[in-house]
Amino acid sequence: MTKNCYPYLLDPCPPEFKDRPRYDVTIPFENIIYIQANINYSIIKQIERPPEIFSITLKELLPRLVAKSNQFIRVHKAFIINLKFVVSYNKTSLMLSDGTIVPIAKRRWKEVAQRLL
Repeated sequence: MTKNCYPYLLDPCPPEFKDRPRYDVTIPFENIIYIQANINYSIIKQIERPPEIFSITLKELLPRLVAKSNQFIRVHKAFIINLKFVVSYNKTSLMLSDGTIVPIAKRRWKEVAQRLL
């Protein structure tokens, strides 16, 4: 995994930055299965692609994702998930389509349950 800068993560990179490979990274938001926090970095897991690391926190990333689609929700201090990839869930965890089990924080359970129904 390589670390990438994040300014144009969900949007096309402006032409003036095309020559800077660390900035010319665009991830289609509909391909994101989940995002996991790792201190001040975010590990983005996508469909049929290896995970990528970006220098952005979940707190900064969530509003940008929600502006693109209401399918994203923060379920734990370390995870944002895409609701369309949830296969099953219970009160403490979710199983995603790639087999990943993501914990649900107790204080976030009510909101998660409402969004999943």
